[in-house]
Amino acid sequence: MNAFSAEIHLADWVVAPKAFPAPVISRLFHADGLQKAGIALSALGSFVLYVNGKRVGNDYFLPANSLYRARSKTAFLYPTRDDFTYRCYYTVYDLTPYVKDGENRLEIALGNGWYRQTERTAEGNVAFGDRLGAIYALTLEDKAGRRTLLSDGTEDCRTCNTLASDLFYGETYDARCTEFTHAPVDILKLPDTLLTPDDAPPDRVFRTLESKQLFADGSRQLYDAGENISGFVCIETDAPAGEPVRIRYAETIRGNELFFGGTGDDFRSPSGVQQIMQDTFIGDGHRHVFEPQFLWHAFRYFEICGNGRPLCVKVIHSDVPITSAFHSSSPELNWLYTAFLRTQTANMHQGVPLDCPHRERLGYTGDGQVCAPAAMQMLGAQAFYRKWIRDIFDSQDSKTGHVNHTAPFAGGGGGPGGWGMAAITVPYHYYVLYGDITPAKEHYEGIKKWINYLIAHSENGLVVREEEGGWCLGDWNAPEPMALDPAFVNTCLFIRALRFAGVIARGLGQPEDADRFNRLIDTAGAAVVRDYYNATTHSFADGLQGADAFAVAAGLGDAATMENLKQKYAALGHFDTGFLATDLLIQVLLENGGEDIAFALLTSHTPGSSFGDWMDKGATTIWETWRGDNSLNHPMFGACSRMLFSGILGIRPAADPTGSAPLLIAPKTPEGLRFAEGYTTLPGGRLSVSWRREAAQIRFTVTVPEKQTAVFRYGETAMPLHSGTNHFLCAQETGA
Repeated sequence: MNAFSAEIHLADWVVAPKAFPAPVISRLFHADGLQKAGIALSALGSFVLYVNGKRVGNDYFLPANSLYRARSKTAFLYPTRDDFTYRCYYTVYDLTPYVKDGENRLEIALGNGWYRQTERTAEGNVAFGDRLGAIYALTLEDKAGRRTLLSDGTEDCRTCNTLASDLFYGETYDARCTEFTHAPVDILKLPDTLLTPDDAPPDRVFRTLESKQLFADGSRQLYDAGENISGFVCIETDAPAGEPVRIRYAETIRGNELFFGGTGDDFRSPSGVQQIMQDTFIGDGHRHVFEPQFLWHAFRYFEICGNGRPLCVKVIHSDVPITSAFHSSSPELNWLYTAFLRTQTANMHQGVPLDCPHRERLGYTGDGQVCAPAAMQMLGAQAFYRKWIRDIFDSQDSKTGHVNHTAPFAGGGGGPGGWGMAAITVPYHYYVLYGDITPAKEHYEGIKKWINYLIAHSENGLVVREEEGGWCLGDWNAPEPMALDPAFVNTCLFIRALRFAGVIARGLGQPEDADRFNRLIDTAGAAVVRDYYNATTHSFADGLQGADAFAVAAGLGDAATMENLKQKYAALGHFDTGFLATDLLIQVLLENGGEDIAFALLTSHTPGSSFGDWMDKGATTIWETWRGDNSLNHPMFGACSRMLFSGILGIRPAADPTGSAPLLIAPKTPEGLRFAEGYTTLPGGRLSVSWRREAAQIRFTVTVPEKQTAVFRYGETAMPLHSGTNHFLCAQETGA
């Protein structure tokens, strides 16, 4: 535990009056001959910390998103009866550079954040409370020795220039305000809430962009940021006193007007206000630089109405480094890599992978679990996913083992396979890709509870239901209405997840559990074959919408099943799949001699069912639907970008994640691809692969991290690789 954080558990939660829209809680303290100062701080709402008027740190939107405290379960439109684990994360700052000898002022500015979210009610009125607050332990070391000042109810509280702050609607700031309302704070008891050190990477400014003006008519200016991002616009303004300057944000435009479709404009607040991202600055006649404090927007285009000029566009998301690269002769594959990275990072905020960064902003376990392997291959996101795995199990019913469709739980529907299976798939991929079994070990009992829950909700070997009155989806968002039976999808995904659970069990030295999981696999597999397999055609569920890919990924079917899958998609030439089958389809094709077909699918430009179509339409991010008629910043369909590394470059995780087995490098070289190159960062260091066609041969270069063993396999060639750079030529293998 950090020396500055040891005593925060002794402090009290202090809360402001509920009428204060964005309170500032402050305290005076004295220092004499300061040697060291630090603070551990958490908040109910989002906080920005100031000492003597200076902003501390460069973090945004703290604390990390969590289940802050118990709230009414009847407030959710999606039914829930589950018992959760409640937690608040605290951040530790070194305040030594900010504290001076003499009197000092500590100020904690608060915005609503997720805690007091009352305007967005599509999932129900799910606010945690109506009073914003904070808890802290301020430690000083000076001539008087070491002492800690705890939040205790003696603090002052005041209003500020921020008149409104809502994650989904934006902020309003009035520069004219110079006199504020003061009030005492109250003490709030939260006995069921765990105070936990924040180990997730905070949100920070990742990049800044210059915008291009598209239109101006004197009172309104329209701009293009050049790409779809999460963040906000920083403006300069000298608006006259009382004159508003409004900044509105959207993903698309129609003519010279913003178009708000797909970002939540079809939702209304309880008072009937349309959900549109907008910040408002009210001038006082002096020059100001303005940006929101407590929220981000998600947009490519923005307009400024009034006397304001954009200084820059700040791209903000969780501070996760990009630890990969990919480039090839295919513009489509290059686009997929870049678009997924941009989309995934835009949806990483406050330690949670979101479904979209605007309309819902929820940690949907469906999007989160399907994208986690790709994100882990491309980003240094160990701390980020360690925290989100904790969210998944905090949001698990402690009695029944039910795993919810959002984490932290905030309502929302889904299904046990594509959503709830995050409880197994994310810890598994964390183990395999990061070489760390710790999260799986910490939550192993929760994994077993979830498996038992699914058995209890199965009939005749098939997973057929979830919570009473709730959803039980299978796949989602195919180009045509979903026709696959959810029981088929959920049971196939259960079988696949049981295999992952077996790897975890063996890694934890639990062979009895692994044996049990194998028996469950046999039972569920027999049920799928019994009800969905056609022995005449060798296909499952008539091959609808990637059905055979689900089966093959679960270890079901035979060579003829795989051949059916190849023939169907070779003839079709584009996707007819939902987001779950799209990912698995590309995987099983690349792993079973169908690399030419996978490449054709990934590079297709068929309207309404291909990545190339999105690329042709100028997309810079992954869309929620193939037709582009909803959110344009939704990572789930980009999950198959993981196969750029596991398939095209052939970087396979070791079969034994403990590190005793060699890495397998088995590239796939589709006939239409001339070269591919890239790297990913493994626990032991960077591993890079490049290949390029040269006449009838392919030149490979593989650089293996120090002290790491690897095996190269391509066609009939198999050879060990040494640490460092390996060069060799192989005869070209023809893809299927």
